[in-house]
Amino acid sequence: MMAHMIAGVGGPAEVHPPRHADAAPTAAAPPSTLSSAVDNEEVDDGHVHDGPDLEEGEEVLPDPVIPDVVSSEKYQRLFGTLPLHRAVLDVYCRMALLGGRLMGDNMAETTRMTEQQMHDLAAEAQSFIVDYVDVLFGAVNTTKAHRLANHLLAALLSNGNLWEGDTSENEALHGPCKRMFARSNKRGPTIILQMMRASETQGEVLRELRKLDNEEDDGGDSDIHHLLEGSDIFDTDVDTAPTAVLPRSHRGMRMTIGDAQQLPGLASLAVLLGQPRECSLVVAPSFALFCTFEWGAASVVQTVSATESYSGKPRYDYLWYIDQSGQRQLGWARLVVRMIGGVVDDFVVVRRLEEVPSIPQCSLTRSGCKRVAWRFDAPDDDWPSLSRVPLKNVLRVEHVVPYFQDLSERRGLRAFPSNTADTAVERHAQRFFTNVFYPFTSRVLNPSS
Repeated sequence: MMAHMIAGVGGPAEVHPPRHADAAPTAAAPPSTLSSAVDNEEVDDGHVHDGPDLEEGEEVLPDPVIPDVVSSEKYQRLFGTLPLHRAVLDVYCRMALLGGRLMGDNMAETTRMTEQQMHDLAAEAQSFIVDYVDVLFGAVNTTKAHRLANHLLAALLSNGNLWEGDTSENEALHGPCKRMFARSNKRGPTIILQMMRASETQGEVLRELRKLDNEEDDGGDSDIHHLLEGSDIFDTDVDTAPTAVLPRSHRGMRMTIGDAQQLPGLASLAVLLGQPRECSLVVAPSFALFCTFEWGAASVVQTVSATESYSGKPRYDYLWYIDQSGQRQLGWARLVVRMIGGVVDDFVVVRRLEEVPSIPQCSLTRSGCKRVAWRFDAPDDDWPSLSRVPLKNVLRVEHVVPYFQDLSERRGLRAFPSNTADTAVERHAQRFFTNVFYPFTSRVLNPSS
């Protein structure tokens, strides 16, 4: 689907000029020549002893036929007055959202679907293929597109889920078979016998281990019980419940606040922390947390980095956090502090971002992305405002991307964040989008496990 859309990005691929309209006229051979060639059982291939005897022909190719997609009735019904390049972006956003719903990206409930949800998903898939892809890129005559547009609802109602036909798990199980085959003598039918014996041996070992575990649970005098006897594994006072506290690392780099203020954008650090410039800090390149997803998915461990050297390159993550007033805010991790003045104090210094109005009919905004910009305390400030965020108030990592259309309009089509100077004017003009398409959580392939 993606390859078809990229190949037909200029318009529907099925629009062609009439057949042979650009063919150059050819002159017929004289009848006498043909009869002579037939009589002599010779065929004139255009070559003589002195070389090729070909005459130059005047071949005039017509101008390429470019379909006028924008003025079509179907285009105007779907996109209105939206320019073609923004309509293409809109279709890609719709494709990403549809793929995310099929994969269960960023959803709380991924193992069950109501019948209404199945009907809505099937209708969205059919509209995407029949309407949006067709008007911009031409009809997709593939079995996958046909099944997605016309048979998704039947598959959902029959199976009740979207992972019934997933073959990746079974294909992954081929790995042990291939390793067994590599250790065999690779000689005909004996390979099957060797693999069957290996499977039986493995099954017997697992059966014996389960038997030992059952004897241990029943208070039996098993070998494993003797090995573990005397250890604290049987201590009933040990709390085996999961804890939400991550072990903190005391590794870091010691510096003063004055040294930290020499880093770009941290000139107001002493005022933010309320400490003198001589006060010492211990900073770390990253910290880990149990994140909180607003869509209700189970928490996972995420790592927030704020370092100039992560695998040889700078890495500063965007994150959501709760400010002092209890509001959910977006920031850019600039400095991770673990100790201040010799006292343990875990917090992260972030550059603040704020949501700004989006452009009219923006496909990214319609999809759920938020358009954001750096927040400045005063219009003439050179650097964005800073905030001190305790690690316990950090919610999760966010994926933020630059708004490349805005960047190209200011700096040209060859402009990238890497080749654009980080000046005060540029920081005031920069715009970003949160990436709602990024799959932080997805549907598991085998929900029963």
